[in-house]
Amino acid sequence: MKKIFSYIALFAAIVLLISAYSERVMKAEKGYTAPEIEMLVNDSVEVSLSQLRGKYVLVNFWDSENAVSRIAAGEYDRYFRNKTYTKPFTVLSVNTDSDPKFFKEVVKKDNLEASTQFHITDAKMKNLEADYRLNHGFASYLINPQGKIIAVNPSISCLQTYLAGS
Repeated sequence: MKKIFSYIALFAAIVLLISAYSERVMKAEKGYTAPEIEMLVNDSVEVSLSQLRGKYVLVNFWDSENAVSRIAAGEYDRYFRNKTYTKPFTVLSVNTDSDPKFFKEVVKKDNLEASTQFHITDAKMKNLEADYRLNHGFASYLINPQGKIIAVNPSISCLQTYLAGS
């Protein structure tokens, strides 16, 4: 009987730990309000995520040394530039390279739309890393006009589904 109560107590402790920890872990999962991204600045634009409410926003985190994230940045950029969507939509492509000059060279070399590309410093990265769970790898988040995450790492066909008119 004592063994059963020990198992029940252990199970209850685990459930409590998971429920206390889950909100922090799940901040950047589907259905949750997207964590704020404050003042991204590049050569032509200064923007924060809250300023883009009312639009669909794709927040894409990438790094030049991470091939998958760099390729995704190019694909999202091409989709954004082709303007095949009908709903209000913008891209915030956030780069984490250690050297801002190298970042600018990659943007030119990959022919990315400079107005949607942002480089962030280590200080900003630490906050975003926790909020968007980037310590588990680079990811992209489609955020609806109400500020909720509706897709994680969406494909172009997924974007087309959400952004088509009607």
